[in-house]
Amino acid sequence: MIHDVWVEVDLAALRHNLRQVRGTVGDNVKIAAVVKGNGFGHGYIEPSRAFIQAGADSLAVTRIEEALPLRKAGITAPIMLFAPVQPANADEAVAANLDITITSVSLAQAISDAGEQQKKLARVYVKVDTGMGRLGVLPVDVPAFFQSIRGLPNIAVIGIYTHFATAADADISLARNQLRIFQRVLEKLEKAGFDYGIASAANSSAILRLPESRFDMVRPGTLLYGQYPSPHVPHSLDLKPTWKLKARVCEVKTLPKGTAVGYGAEYTLRQSTRTAVIPIGYADGFTLIPEGPVYRQSILKFAAKKRRRQLSVEIRGRKAKVIGRVAMQMIVVDVTGINGVEVGDEVTIPAMRIPTNALIPRVYVDSDA
Repeated sequence: MIHDVWVEVDLAALRHNLRQVRGTVGDNVKIAAVVKGNGFGHGYIEPSRAFIQAGADSLAVTRIEEALPLRKAGITAPIMLFAPVQPANADEAVAANLDITITSVSLAQAISDAGEQQKKLARVYVKVDTGMGRLGVLPVDVPAFFQSIRGLPNIAVIGIYTHFATAADADISLARNQLRIFQRVLEKLEKAGFDYGIASAANSSAILRLPESRFDMVRPGTLLYGQYPSPHVPHSLDLKPTWKLKARVCEVKTLPKGTAVGYGAEYTLRQSTRTAVIPIGYADGFTLIPEGPVYRQSILKFAAKKRRRQLSVEIRGRKAKVIGRVAMQMIVVDVTGINGVEVGDEVTIPAMRIPTNALIPRVYVDSDA
């Protein structure tokens, strides 16, 4: 079937970007490839396979619902869960051999109980909140936490990690302070005789800005998908683009001067105009500002640019501006100056990756094949 709308994902580019990270951190640091949020809009399964093929040591997602499809697809690599599971889901998480984040003794107990029932040793990570103010055991409580879970017979602490709040910001003083706090936590655990396993702190930004935070394992996300987390991060890698939203023209016609286009009749043609209709809209995540090579933009900057920037798509290598409102699943574009536009022509759509509708088919290509 020919798709009307699809996302084209380049698996070779994903593998290339993973290898760029590997070249930066070296062979002695493990890489947990982050595929949360539908693989940053790329899909879960094929990108995961590509990263493993390129040398990722493990995968990481947020929720158990993201991990289980990977297991069902036959992916056997370690999968780290960032969010603690509900105790009621401990059985399923242990059965799927997931590496589970724990931040409470009660969850650790539930996981150990599940391990006992299944006659296996469940693998867990301890999350430490060093300044994010979100998930994690507070630093002052970490030694006591390790003491509390020490006697649980069916869990194995395979790692400890934290997450930086400002590693992508212009001022990374808070991130540096978080790093110092995390280092002190590790020192206290070592002094107390606790084996915490793998230490991990670095996300995409910290990999490039705080090399001392790489420890035993890094957790890149944004970099793997061909983007830098912010303008403040050194653009030192040879990243390749991985993702394109595409559609096909479904109608072409000439509208006379004075015709109103779209909902609200807000746009009136000032002259006879050749138009093309494309079956994509806001329900698909079509927005004014794509992410571009730098992933994050502030809400205020986004709003300001949205007001002044003309929305356009690309047809036959030329820009075609959107006229009238963006509807739920339709837009109209002006193709007067583009010769030969016809039904079925391929259109490249600027869009933000993660909000792009997950129901849009992901079509995987391999530029190395």
